[in-house]
Amino acid sequence: MKITHAERIALNIPFYAKHVDHAMARANTHNERVWVYRLETDNGMVSITDGHGASDTEGLIGKNPWSLLWNDDIGFGPQVAVFDLCGQDAGVPIHVLLGNKLRDRCPLSWWDIDMSPENWVKEAKESLKRGYTSFKMKARPWWDILEQIDTVSEVVPADYKFDVDFNGFLLTQARAEQILTQLDQRINVGIYESPYYLFKDRKGAQMLRERIQKPIVDHFREELWVDQVSDGFVVGGGASGTTRQAIMCAALNKPFWLQMVGSGMTTTFAAHIGSVLSHAQLPYITCHELWKTDLLKKRINVVDGYMPVPDKPGLGVEVDLKAIEKYRVDPDEPTSGDRYRAKKRILRVVWPGVGKKTRVWEFTSENIYQPEFYKGNLPGFERGVHLEIIEDDRSSSFKKAHAKLLAREATVARAPKGI
Repeated sequence: MKITHAERIALNIPFYAKHVDHAMARANTHNERVWVYRLETDNGMVSITDGHGASDTEGLIGKNPWSLLWNDDIGFGPQVAVFDLCGQDAGVPIHVLLGNKLRDRCPLSWWDIDMSPENWVKEAKESLKRGYTSFKMKARPWWDILEQIDTVSEVVPADYKFDVDFNGFLLTQARAEQILTQLDQRINVGIYESPYYLFKDRKGAQMLRERIQKPIVDHFREELWVDQVSDGFVVGGGASGTTRQAIMCAALNKPFWLQMVGSGMTTTFAAHIGSVLSHAQLPYITCHELWKTDLLKKRINVVDGYMPVPDKPGLGVEVDLKAIEKYRVDPDEPTSGDRYRAKKRILRVVWPGVGKKTRVWEFTSENIYQPEFYKGNLPGFERGVHLEIIEDDRSSSFKKAHAKLLAREATVARAPKGI
């Protein structure tokens, strides 16, 4: 069996709701662009998969898919397609090629970027409709995380879990302890991810682990593996890398989040590989619910927070070819997020402060204020802090205010760096 055709297709799939669209575009995170990979073989088999990154396919022509199975270097989307082809060729589901299946259903989490408490409420309600029991949420210092958690807790049952990802924004052990101690008292809070960069302060991380009740999880790093300051890990990537990290997690008896971002095909592969990894026990993060379609003829059926592991040959799901054609674009076509970011706006971080005084910081882009929070130049996670977005209304007052901000930001960028 040899690959005779390898194609990469660009799609722009809208996010499923307007509030998601605006939040994702403002945050400048992964966007509407999805890359689909179509491989054909000389024995008449076809595989269609996806990946969030653009991988080269030219080098696959003429190769036997069986020789590429564990080669992470070919890119995630093409590698999943290779597994799919080999599964079809052998007449077995992908999980048989990966190992011994340990579970028939795999846990799956809802995911969102940072949003206002009101929009997180919308997301939580939608997740419940779609069968989810956990919500991976991005905590950001320009929001009051306690207010966000308390507001969303009002619309979910007591056994629904919020897994809170700080991406290091708490900065220090002391600040992390202050915030996490309060979150420990919230019944819906489940797990904390990366409260600060644990590997940079391993002694502090050990202190934090001793003083916080709920589990702390971080991205897989061998330093944390040695120090045992993390209750679990985030694991992801290609099949070889994922399996290697999963084996190390099992040796330490540490559960992990399996993180593979993409549409329904990626999510299905996550279920296949997760089903054979003993410690893939925490709800997987694939983000496939963000988009209007998961590119499958039959949407993934999530029941009580779990999705089934297919047992048909290959991936074992039917791809929606009409949806692929509907959202197919030229690779150079900008996404709606690209167009959104090309427009002017003022992003205002508002903190009520002490007494009646309100403090306001204004920026032209999240790319400007995010580093300021990481540097500790702005107070983070204060009570009442929130983000306001002022869109360009083409008025002279907006134009003047925006130009003033741009000039200030340019001056700061040129300023000499401290020691």
